[in-house]
Amino acid sequence: MKKKLDLIRLLAIFIVIAGIVYFYLNVLSPKLIPNILKAGIIERPMNILVLGLDINYNPITKQQIFDEGRSDTMMLIYYDPLRGKINILSIPRDCYVDIPGYYPTKINAAYAFGRIDLAKKTVENLTGVHVDKYIIANTKGLIMLVDLLGGVSVDVEKDLYYVDRAGGLNINLKKGRHKLSGKEAEGYIRFRHDAIGDIGRILRQQNFLKELTRSLSTPNALIKSPFIVGIFERNVKTDLTLKEFIMLGNTLRQLDLKEINAASVPGEPGDNQAGSVWLVNYEEMRKIISQYF
Repeated sequence: MKKKLDLIRLLAIFIVIAGIVYFYLNVLSPKLIPNILKAGIIERPMNILVLGLDINYNPITKQQIFDEGRSDTMMLIYYDPLRGKINILSIPRDCYVDIPGYYPTKINAAYAFGRIDLAKKTVENLTGVHVDKYIIANTKGLIMLVDLLGGVSVDVEKDLYYVDRAGGLNINLKKGRHKLSGKEAEGYIRFRHDAIGDIGRILRQQNFLKELTRSLSTPNALIKSPFIVGIFERNVKTDLTLKEFIMLGNTLRQLDLKEINAASVPGEPGDNQAGSVWLVNYEEMRKIISQYF
């Protein structure tokens, strides 16, 4: 009987210790938890279309208008929970495509013509990939999120300087690793005055997304998670349920950044009736799609 009681005590102590270790890992080092033991994560593969909108302002109130204009950023994201991978395909805003029901033009016009339904259909036609869910964000939410986190550290690859008073942009960033404020982060991902145009901006967006994911996986972000959810509720439109959205955020916390792969739609710059465009290399894109999706 005494041996049985001792065994029960040892088992109880083991369970308590295991619980403490699990809690410690989930808060401070979620990436160390084996996939089979991870809780509160998305459990099936999912393709998510992420749109960042052009900044539009009411000419009278000067307030930002959320749901109008062309999409400024397009990313198709594939998450595979079984392999613990996230693949990102950035779609240049100047991709010259056929917009269903309209005419060939830049892909960023799809959202302006028919909102999210037409944007999804256009991306599906371009890539051949079915879009399961969508997320539409504005830069106001990004600014608030970065400031809430206390800034996000980024390796700025070169000096970036550009002023657009009408668009509310005042970019002045020096080369090197810096902890960017919300407004600085907005400037970093929106700067597109490179020799390679939008492709340079896409590389910065992908770089920033990885660093933001790193910041969101810290204990500091976990403590502030109720405020983070509030920012997303006010500045993001999505067909993800709140539960799915929170689970996706928790998934990102537990993801090894080495498992985030990023590419962009291949092609070359050109000019036609739509202006300066990105001419898609469909053969190369199909190779990326087969590998990423």
